[in-house]
Amino acid sequence: MSVRKKWVTSAFNQISTMDAKGATPPAAECSDGRLSKSKNLKRKLSDDLGTVQKIVNKNVTENMSQKNWLNTFAPSNVNELAIQPKKIAELREWFQHCDSMRNKQPAQICLLSGPSGCGKTAAVYVLSKEFQFYLQEWINPIDQEIIYNLGDQGYGEGYKNSQSESFKSFLFKASRYRSILGITNDKRRLLMVEDFPNFLLKDGDAFQEILEDYQNYGKSPIIFIVTDSKSRGLNINYNLFTDQLKQKLLIQHINFNAIASTLMQKAMKRFCSIIAMQTEKEMYKVPATVIIDSIVVSAQGDIRNALINLHFAALNGVPGVLVTSLDKPKDSKLMIKKRKSQNSLKSIGKDESITMMHALGRVFNPKYVDNQERFLHSPEDIADAFVTEPKKFTDMLQTNYLSHFREIEYIAPASNGLSLSDLLFQEYREDTLAHVGLNIAIRSLMVTNKQPITAWLPVKAPKRLLLDHQAKLPKEAAHHLIKPYNVSSNLYNTDYHTYVKILSQQNK
Repeated sequence: MSVRKKWVTSAFNQISTMDAKGATPPAAECSDGRLSKSKNLKRKLSDDLGTVQKIVNKNVTENMSQKNWLNTFAPSNVNELAIQPKKIAELREWFQHCDSMRNKQPAQICLLSGPSGCGKTAAVYVLSKEFQFYLQEWINPIDQEIIYNLGDQGYGEGYKNSQSESFKSFLFKASRYRSILGITNDKRRLLMVEDFPNFLLKDGDAFQEILEDYQNYGKSPIIFIVTDSKSRGLNINYNLFTDQLKQKLLIQHINFNAIASTLMQKAMKRFCSIIAMQTEKEMYKVPATVIIDSIVVSAQGDIRNALINLHFAALNGVPGVLVTSLDKPKDSKLMIKKRKSQNSLKSIGKDESITMMHALGRVFNPKYVDNQERFLHSPEDIADAFVTEPKKFTDMLQTNYLSHFREIEYIAPASNGLSLSDLLFQEYREDTLAHVGLNIAIRSLMVTNKQPITAWLPVKAPKRLLLDHQAKLPKEAAHHLIKPYNVSSNLYNTDYHTYVKILSQQNK
């Protein structure tokens, strides 16, 4: 009988030539012709396995040598961050405050919030390296079922480790004890939480108790990074970090804005300079200027989105990315200034995001289309962008709307709309009324302001009155209030405090 020829050869990376030789059974006694034919077949199989092994080993070595391409573009110092310098200065001041309070109160808490891709995590990495902090990040662990074993026999009931206990263990142990993975003694520890455990999203009281315990017993500062969300149910900043909690625990809140177009262009130039390096030419090619400008426009201030699009557009062997021109408004008033034609990516993009300042400008200085019959920016779209923080946006409107009106007859209906929105915000039993109140406040200002002031006016932040510190009526209030004055502290601070202060200054 002739030996059956194998037409499939196994090419697993676990196979090696030595193992194949060791696993070969001894040759059976047979005739000379059959023995020579069997030896030739074995030699051929051995050569094939050796060739396959060399190819597999080469591929494995190449894959192991390849590093994460995102680390190639990661910033190494503050100058390479595409973030507003004011926000970097605020975060640096918090790091310096942690240094000054290291012995008195080491468990300082900071909250970083902002839209996706605004450089929050990158700023923490760069500044922690600058201030020589050893950064320890919380990552949600995979549920592991623990079973008691006796040899190879399992007995007893298995159980899964609690996620809340794991999170508490990380906070208190990571802030107290040093790592055994080579951390030096001169480096301090900094904890970072960006991937929040699931149980915290449903139990805000438990999160508050954990933070209170950490502030009392923690030994290292901690930073929480939160991404803004349009959905109120998914907005961690709104659900967990309430104003009362931030005031009680003295949490430093730093809100990052979307990346400006000028900073985005500067970052894209740095990315392109890295792509043009000799070490990256095998993988990348520098894309055209039109594609780079289209990526900046499509990113909408998201530098992560821009970097990913640039990565795919600059890969060698990838067909060209399609772009489409953006339509310019046909209104003659908007075409006074000659603008450079802008392009956007045709297949890859990002939903339009609006910042607080842009939204205030659209409300205080509304633009019309279709012969002054329809708003260019819909009030419903502006309200949907701030549905997670309606009270904050309405406070900004109440603080700054007076300076944008020319006539008192326009201010009266606008103030009535703001008063109605305040009443709707007080109804806590129905969440949808907060969105209705925000819509009424925005629409009342846009509709009633027939002739807005177009001059540049600075935006003022709303003032918060701390009623606990002003519980008692001051002495000068007795000279200006009508006797007998039966005024509560809340009513005095909301209605009488400003007038008493003005009268006291005039009498001096």
